[in-house]
Amino acid sequence: MLDKELNGCEGGCNCGHNEEKENTCGCGDHGDDGCGCGEHEHESFVVDLEDENGNVVSCEVIDAFEHDDKEYVLVQNPDDGSVYLFRSEGEQGELVIPDDEEFDKVTKYYETELAQ
Repeated sequence: MLDKELNGCEGGCNCGHNEEKENTCGCGDHGDDGCGCGEHEHESFVVDLEDENGNVVSCEVIDAFEHDDKEYVLVQNPDDGSVYLFRSEGEQGELVIPDDEEFDKVTKYYETELAQ
């Protein structure tokens, strides 16, 4: 069914049903993710992590960034809101837990440079 039939428009009513929607967000086309316009869905990435009891928890990737030529991701546990930092390695993006020194350095970088 045509939009004008559904809404009872006859074309000259100036309601906008017959006009093409203008792309006002500046993202180019609404197939791009992450432009912030709110006019198209944001695709989220989820990783499955195993806890100390062997339970699988699906955590959403909430941020990804580079530091010192390495890639890092932040994931959030939906059960308690905890956020975990991992280094992403290789073509498959294997998540690796950084050692204490690296964790402290990257956390400080993220908090002072990116989380504003």
